[in-house]
Amino acid sequence: MNRSVELQTFVDVIRHAFETSSANSAARRLVYRIFNGLENPAGRINPPPRQLPVCEHLAPALDHAREQGGVAATLANALDAISPQLVWARRPISPNDDSTFQANHANTVVVGDDGLELRDDVWIGITLLAPDTRYPDHRHPPEEIYAVLSPGEWKQNTGPWHSPGFGGVVHNPPNILHAMRSTAMPLLAIWCLWTGEPEER
Repeated sequence: MNRSVELQTFVDVIRHAFETSSANSAARRLVYRIFNGLENPAGRINPPPRQLPVCEHLAPALDHAREQGGVAATLANALDAISPQLVWARRPISPNDDSTFQANHANTVVVGDDGLELRDDVWIGITLLAPDTRYPDHRHPPEEIYAVLSPGEWKQNTGPWHSPGFGGVVHNPPNILHAMRSTAMPLLAIWCLWTGEPEER
Protein backbone atom coordinates (compact mmCIF):
# COMPACT_ATOMS: atom_id res chain seq x y z
CA MET A 1 0.00 0.00 0.00
CA ASN A 2 1.14 3.53 -0.75
CA ARG A 3 -0.05 6.82 0.70
CA SER A 4 -0.74 9.84 -1.42
CA VAL A 5 2.08 12.37 -1.45
CA GLU A 6 -0.10 14.81 0.52
CA LEU A 7 -0.98 12.29 3.24
CA GLN A 8 2.60 11.05 3.59
CA THR A 9 3.81 14.64 3.91
CA PHE A 10 1.19 15.27 6.59
CA VAL A 11 2.37 12.22 8.57
CA ASP A 12 6.04 13.18 8.17
CA VAL A 13 5.47 16.78 9.24
CA ILE A 14 3.59 15.75 12.40
CA ARG A 15 6.33 13.27 13.31
CA HIS A 16 8.99 15.93 12.89
CA ALA A 17 6.98 18.40 14.98
CA PHE A 18 6.72 15.95 17.87
CA GLU A 19 10.30 14.69 17.64
CA THR A 20 11.73 18.22 17.73
CA SER A 21 9.45 19.41 20.55
CA SER A 22 10.24 19.61 24.26
CA ALA A 23 7.79 16.78 25.01
CA ASN A 24 8.54 14.68 28.10
CA SER A 25 9.82 11.11 28.00
CA ALA A 26 6.33 9.54 28.25
CA ALA A 27 5.14 11.58 25.29
CA ARG A 28 8.25 10.66 23.30
CA ARG A 29 7.60 6.95 23.89
CA LEU A 30 4.07 7.47 22.55
CA VAL A 31 5.39 9.30 19.48
CA TYR A 32 7.81 6.43 18.83
CA ARG A 33 5.03 3.81 18.96
CA ILE A 34 2.65 5.83 16.79
CA PHE A 35 5.05 6.71 14.02
CA ASN A 36 6.86 3.38 13.96
CA GLY A 37 3.44 1.84 13.36
CA LEU A 38 2.75 4.32 10.58
CA GLU A 39 5.89 3.30 8.69
CA ASN A 40 3.74 0.58 7.11
CA PRO A 41 0.81 2.21 5.26
CA ALA A 42 -2.57 0.50 5.46
CA GLY A 43 -5.68 0.48 3.26
CA ARG A 44 -6.78 3.68 1.55
CA ILE A 45 -10.32 4.87 1.08
CA ASN A 46 -11.81 7.94 -0.55
CA PRO A 47 -14.83 8.96 1.51
CA PRO A 48 -16.95 11.82 0.18
CA PRO A 49 -15.62 15.05 1.76
CA ARG A 50 -17.95 16.87 4.13
CA GLN A 51 -17.80 20.24 5.86
CA LEU A 52 -19.92 21.73 8.63
CA PRO A 53 -20.78 25.42 9.15
CA VAL A 54 -18.06 25.73 11.83
CA CYS A 55 -15.49 24.87 9.14
CA GLU A 56 -15.66 28.52 8.05
CA HIS A 57 -13.08 29.01 10.82
CA LEU A 58 -10.58 26.56 9.31
CA ALA A 59 -9.04 28.83 6.67
CA PRO A 60 -8.52 31.78 9.09
CA ALA A 61 -6.97 29.40 11.64
CA LEU A 62 -4.59 28.00 9.02
CA ASP A 63 -3.65 31.50 7.87
CA HIS A 64 -2.91 32.59 11.43
CA ALA A 65 -0.75 29.50 11.99
CA ARG A 66 1.22 30.27 8.82
CA GLU A 67 1.87 33.80 10.06
CA GLN A 68 3.74 32.35 13.05
CA GLY A 69 6.31 30.60 10.86
CA GLY A 70 8.25 27.57 12.09
CA VAL A 71 6.49 24.36 13.14
CA ALA A 72 3.01 25.88 13.16
CA ALA A 73 3.34 27.09 9.57
CA THR A 74 4.69 23.74 8.35
CA LEU A 75 1.84 21.87 10.03
CA ALA A 76 -0.72 24.30 8.61
CA ASN A 77 0.56 23.85 5.06
CA ALA A 78 0.50 20.05 5.36
CA LEU A 79 -3.02 20.10 6.80
CA ASP A 80 -4.23 22.51 4.13
CA ALA A 81 -3.00 20.14 1.40
CA ILE A 82 -5.27 17.31 2.61
CA SER A 83 -8.18 19.53 3.71
CA PRO A 84 -10.25 19.07 0.51
CA GLN A 85 -10.48 15.32 1.29
CA LEU A 86 -11.59 15.57 4.91
CA VAL A 87 -14.89 14.40 6.37
CA TRP A 88 -15.86 16.67 9.27
CA ALA A 89 -18.36 15.54 11.91
CA ARG A 90 -19.66 16.48 15.34
CA ARG A 91 -18.89 14.50 18.46
CA PRO A 92 -21.88 12.44 19.67
CA ILE A 93 -24.05 14.45 22.06
CA SER A 94 -23.01 14.14 25.70
CA PRO A 95 -24.70 15.28 28.93
CA ASN A 96 -21.67 17.53 29.52
CA ASP A 97 -22.27 19.58 26.35
CA ASP A 98 -23.33 23.18 26.82
CA SER A 99 -25.95 24.81 24.62
CA THR A 100 -23.50 26.02 21.95
CA PHE A 101 -20.90 23.25 21.81
CA GLN A 102 -22.49 21.05 19.15
CA ALA A 103 -22.75 23.88 16.61
CA ASN A 104 -19.30 25.27 17.40
CA HIS A 105 -17.00 22.29 17.02
CA ALA A 106 -15.96 19.72 14.42
CA ASN A 107 -13.62 16.73 14.34
CA THR A 108 -12.21 14.81 11.42
CA VAL A 109 -10.29 11.52 11.28
CA VAL A 110 -7.34 11.45 8.88
CA VAL A 111 -5.90 8.05 9.80
CA GLY A 112 -8.01 5.44 11.57
CA ASP A 113 -11.62 4.29 11.50
CA ASP A 114 -13.43 6.18 8.69
CA GLY A 115 -10.26 8.14 7.90
CA LEU A 116 -8.36 8.49 4.64
CA GLU A 117 -6.25 5.51 5.75
CA LEU A 118 -7.98 2.69 7.62
CA ARG A 119 -6.10 1.45 10.68
CA ASP A 120 -6.85 -0.06 14.06
CA ASP A 121 -3.53 0.72 15.78
CA VAL A 122 -3.24 4.49 15.26
CA TRP A 123 -5.74 7.33 14.90
CA ILE A 124 -4.78 10.79 13.72
CA GLY A 125 -7.41 13.49 13.60
CA ILE A 126 -8.06 17.20 13.81
CA THR A 127 -10.26 19.24 16.12
CA LEU A 128 -11.61 22.70 15.29
CA LEU A 129 -13.43 24.94 17.77
CA ALA A 130 -15.10 28.24 16.98
CA PRO A 131 -14.00 31.19 19.16
CA ASP A 132 -15.06 31.13 22.81
CA THR A 133 -16.00 27.44 22.82
CA ARG A 134 -15.19 24.85 25.48
CA TYR A 135 -14.70 21.20 24.57
CA PRO A 136 -16.26 19.36 27.54
CA ASP A 137 -14.34 17.28 30.06
CA HIS A 138 -13.83 13.77 28.72
CA ARG A 139 -11.55 10.77 29.05
CA HIS A 140 -10.63 7.74 26.94
CA PRO A 141 -8.38 4.69 27.37
CA PRO A 142 -6.01 5.43 24.44
CA GLU A 143 -3.03 7.64 25.22
CA GLU A 144 -3.06 10.86 23.21
CA ILE A 145 -0.79 13.65 22.01
CA TYR A 146 -1.74 16.96 20.37
CA ALA A 147 0.16 19.31 18.08
CA VAL A 148 -1.34 22.77 18.59
CA LEU A 149 -1.77 25.19 15.68
CA SER A 150 -3.56 28.06 17.41
CA PRO A 151 -4.11 29.96 20.62
CA GLY A 152 -6.20 28.01 23.11
CA GLU A 153 -6.09 26.45 26.54
CA TRP A 154 -5.92 22.88 27.87
CA LYS A 155 -6.39 21.33 31.30
CA GLN A 156 -6.10 17.93 32.96
CA ASN A 157 -8.07 16.72 36.00
CA THR A 158 -8.42 19.61 38.44
CA GLY A 159 -5.24 21.34 37.26
CA PRO A 160 -5.13 24.91 35.93
CA TRP A 161 -5.80 25.90 32.35
CA HIS A 162 -2.61 26.44 30.35
CA SER A 163 -1.78 27.59 26.83
CA PRO A 164 0.72 25.43 24.86
CA GLY A 165 1.06 28.13 22.17
CA PHE A 166 1.55 27.75 18.43
CA GLY A 167 3.47 24.54 17.72
CA GLY A 168 3.06 23.40 21.32
CA VAL A 169 2.44 19.83 22.44
CA VAL A 170 -0.13 18.39 24.86
CA HIS A 171 0.20 14.83 26.17
CA ASN A 172 -2.79 13.06 27.75
CA PRO A 173 -1.98 9.79 29.59
CA PRO A 174 -4.58 7.00 29.35
CA ASN A 175 -7.94 7.75 31.00
CA ILE A 176 -6.95 11.18 32.31
CA LEU A 177 -9.80 13.70 32.50
CA HIS A 178 -9.06 16.54 30.11
CA ALA A 179 -10.64 19.46 28.28
CA MET A 180 -9.73 22.34 25.98
CA ARG A 181 -11.21 25.69 25.06
CA SER A 182 -10.73 28.37 22.45
CA THR A 183 -10.22 32.02 23.22
CA ALA A 184 -11.17 34.93 20.97
CA MET A 185 -9.71 32.97 18.02
CA PRO A 186 -10.54 29.50 16.71
CA LEU A 187 -8.74 26.53 18.24
CA LEU A 188 -7.10 24.13 15.79
CA ALA A 189 -5.16 21.05 16.85
CA ILE A 190 -3.96 17.74 15.42
CA TRP A 191 -4.30 14.74 17.72
CA CYS A 192 -2.81 11.26 17.63
CA LEU A 193 -4.09 8.24 19.57
CA TRP A 194 -2.34 4.92 20.06
CA THR A 195 -5.04 2.22 19.83
CA GLY A 196 -2.78 -0.78 19.28
CA GLU A 197 -1.29 -3.13 21.86
CA PRO A 198 -0.36 -1.51 25.21
CA GLU A 199 3.26 -0.62 25.79
CA GLU A 200 5.22 -3.42 27.43
CA ARG A 201 6.62 -2.48 30.84
